[in-house]
Amino acid sequence: MATRVLLTPWQPGGLIMEVSNPRENEENSSYKPFSKEKPKETSVVQTAPHGKSLETYFDVILQKVNRLDFPIVLNPKTATFDEVAIHALLRQRIAKGTITRNLRYARFMETHPCPVDFRNPSYENFIRHMDYREQIEGSKWGALKHEWQAMRMFLKAYGIPPNTWSYRPPPRCIYNVRSIPYPEQVNEIIHHRYCKDEYENALVQYLLAHNFIVGWRFPSEAAVLKVSDIRIDAFGRKSVKITEPKKHNSTRYINPIEIMTGKNTKSFKNWIDKWRPKAVSQYSEDYLYLKPRTGEPFTDREQLRTFLNRKAYKQIKQIFPEYYNYTSRHFCAVSRLIRTKLQTKHFDIYEVKDWLGHTKIETTMTYLKDAKHYYEQAPYDWIQRAITKKSWWKKHNAKTGETQKTALTD
Repeated sequence: MATRVLLTPWQPGGLIMEVSNPRENEENSSYKPFSKEKPKETSVVQTAPHGKSLETYFDVILQKVNRLDFPIVLNPKTATFDEVAIHALLRQRIAKGTITRNLRYARFMETHPCPVDFRNPSYENFIRHMDYREQIEGSKWGALKHEWQAMRMFLKAYGIPPNTWSYRPPPRCIYNVRSIPYPEQVNEIIHHRYCKDEYENALVQYLLAHNFIVGWRFPSEAAVLKVSDIRIDAFGRKSVKITEPKKHNSTRYINPIEIMTGKNTKSFKNWIDKWRPKAVSQYSEDYLYLKPRTGEPFTDREQLRTFLNRKAYKQIKQIFPEYYNYTSRHFCAVSRLIRTKLQTKHFDIYEVKDWLGHTKIETTMTYLKDAKHYYEQAPYDWIQRAITKKSWWKKHNAKTGETQKTALTD
């Protein structure tokens, strides 16, 4: 007989997964959607380790669920949020991170003062909620877009074509000026003292340095990075293999030479040789960044975001008040465009597109106006100045007579 997986609501110790026979105690052999109640009899009960997220266990869920037995359309009156998540994974081919985010928004919408009734979905009820969010609470394009995406996932699971609901989020601004820190501010952020514990302080500093120079999607791409992804051979060839969870685990190679092997920088080699061994435990596997004390990897990416925000957010805001998680990615995009301008006399958007892993060139082009603005303000190599110790570039400027003036004349 086929088995069925029921993911119960969040538990203090993690996520409880129960596998039961769907046809036991049923009057007929037809498949019935899960209810919120636990089955009377269970054949297997597994408790996920503490701190693990639903996203982490999607692979386990797929091994337990029989796709042939899983319903094509769910019943909104009895289906749980977890069933909708499985449906989105199996039937809609939505990325795991997107499903997790949609569930978070759906729970918010269901418990909102003007709630959405997912048991009896109606266009009128949904529009009332969205009108309240936009007019009373002043929600902008981003939040409303994510709530609409979450609702679309549920509608597809319930067999309701989303195109029959004519809602459209408010128009998005065509262009917003991005406020990013100058390299001197990034240098101060990277070298600031954040924690008394040496390993925790090093972890924060190295994470920040790698975030700004690599410019990956934080925290998803940093959380899954492994030691084996850092490739340094005897012939001096270096590269970093980045896995992109938001693009169905696509991969790309980059070569951030500034932080690969340098002895006086926050390099990957320094981290692997000096700092990572201080936290290694039986749980570490091959992951690059490890939790203090336990040595466990940050397999739940939200844990990595929470750790960095808790340890460094307030101090970084004092250096650069407009800071948020994606500031480092924006800084990297603009900095690398400025570097291509210095090296080739023009902004090479295709090189930066490949570096950042953008799917569309239009996404990279949105950084051009920012790059032109900041190049006029500070026409020198931002990446080198951000990662190098202050004493070096102060002496360098004194010898060269302020390098940006020379770059301007060029």
